[in-house]
Amino acid sequence: MLKVGDETEGYCQRCRLNTYQAVAATDGRTIFTATCRTCRNTVTWKAEVSAEEVRAKQMKKLGKLQRDRPRMSMPPEVISKRPARGGDLAGPLRELSKLTGKPMGLPAEADAAGTAIAATPAPVAVRQTRWQELTAKLSSRDGKPYLLTRTYKPGDVVLHKAHGLGVVESVVNEGACLVLFRDQETVLQMSVSPLSLER
Repeated sequence: MLKVGDETEGYCQRCRLNTYQAVAATDGRTIFTATCRTCRNTVTWKAEVSAEEVRAKQMKKLGKLQRDRPRMSMPPEVISKRPARGGDLAGPLRELSKLTGKPMGLPAEADAAGTAIAATPAPVAVRQTRWQELTAKLSSRDGKPYLLTRTYKPGDVVLHKAHGLGVVESVVNEGACLVLFRDQETVLQMSVSPLSLER
């Protein structure tokens, strides 16, 4: 016979984990609501979910995010318009290149007629090309969901809730790594102690 306050195990929709819970509402045989001992939220009680089922749901959600993400348009290879009189089309890019120390795909000189300026691929195009090369033979099944507590090394495949499929390019330091996603290249935390997350 169940009563309010009894300890049980169930799936918490807030934590998205199987947790220990305290019965909050029951008729003696069925549990209606329970208070999660991890997040302290009272939720509709749900029986424990297997690890395989949780992983399958996460993969399905990440796959949907990837399919729904709009494809970024590639920048034009040729700018068929002359720069404004006295204007320097490549000036802002040169300044950015000086600040970052990285080549930014500056436009070449105009042709003799001055009608077209050939441009090297912009950083976004280069990044997308590299991402496509790295992930050409990969799918969401090859990656693991990104977690702060995991330790990553170059070449690891991660699945991020916001950015989708990514590949670890380098380790910045013992607590961070550089990850290449379709939409951006970003530094993510790693190797965070579970104890520091509970505080």
